[in-house]
Amino acid sequence: MPKPKYILSSYYKTQLYWKLVETVCFPVLTKSDCKKISDLIAIKNLPRVSESTLYRLLLLINNDQTPYLHTLDILALFCGFANWHKLEHHFNEVSKFEYSYGKFSNRNNETNSLLKICIHRNDLKSLYEFTEQFDSSLNFDKKLILGAEFYYSLKSNKNKNKNFYKNFSQLPIVRESFYELFADPNFEIKDYELGLKYYLIGIKPDKSISSLQDFIFGNSLLFRHYYITNNKTEIKNTAKLLYEENNFSESYINKIYIFPRIRYLAYKLFYLYFINQVLKAKDYEEWLIDYAKKNINKLELLEKRILFYTIADVFCNNGFTSNEKQEELKNIFKGIFDLLPEHVFKYPLKSILPYLDQNASIRWAL
Repeated sequence: MPKPKYILSSYYKTQLYWKLVETVCFPVLTKSDCKKISDLIAIKNLPRVSESTLYRLLLLINNDQTPYLHTLDILALFCGFANWHKLEHHFNEVSKFEYSYGKFSNRNNETNSLLKICIHRNDLKSLYEFTEQFDSSLNFDKKLILGAEFYYSLKSNKNKNKNFYKNFSQLPIVRESFYELFADPNFEIKDYELGLKYYLIGIKPDKSISSLQDFIFGNSLLFRHYYITNNKTEIKNTAKLLYEENNFSESYINKIYIFPRIRYLAYKLFYLYFINQVLKAKDYEEWLIDYAKKNINKLELLEKRILFYTIADVFCNNGFTSNEKQEELKNIFKGIFDLLPEHVFKYPLKSILPYLDQNASIRWAL
């Protein structure tokens, strides 16, 4: 009896692609990336799915897909679902939530969501009433897709985003889904610097651990941006807040989530080079290497990737860290490369960064 096949719509194909990217935590761009997924499926003792099958399913454009249902069941298991029916149900729930803000997708085209139209037209009153309905209890996947819609709507807006930031930056769901889950460290969104300044209004780092985390998160993103763009006035102002007026102890910083924490610790290297403390900076490079060695075995895989990525980003962007130090950092984290395509470890550090960037704004696309 022939195995049943399934007609996979473009919507399900896209959703499956991003669910697999979320599962493996690296961008799937080439046939060798598909081979790695095939290997990872085998490591989980699941039936084999060939790299060619994955390549046709995930990367071929304008290719009508009728994969075997058995193949989709295996991929669903790999992503943590009991079978394809359960994963399909999950995708349908996501789609229903997208309908709530006026996003409609079909096989042939995709219309702009009502949320995007409101942002592009600066028609924000109704959008505010819609958004304030949600709080932190919203399902994480729904936070993620809501954050993605805000991110890409603001990024594609040809007009100014100032009014959105001014009116929405204090809404908890916007802070979490857009600002935090979809942080934009490359400042590609128009007026994003202003948006972070609105995010930071009223934040006092000594008020609570939550306030400390928000303070470190927002100011660290600004500080990296100012350093890379060589905005000396703003580097001084932000460095003063982070490393002079508020020189937080390591034990206090350790109370917050690893991403803002390691940003604060790693970006201090930018600060030391900026104030021309070269010897201290070289000592601090050693401190960061030692910090990685001491902490790597205490962390979950995602946290290890965040730790590696953030230190590697600083080593690549300060203009002074030697190739030898960069290679030393790679070797400390050699274990995390076992779950990446084999060729990645051979790359120079700068070329590795896209494979380990844990910012959702980099790993997602719509």
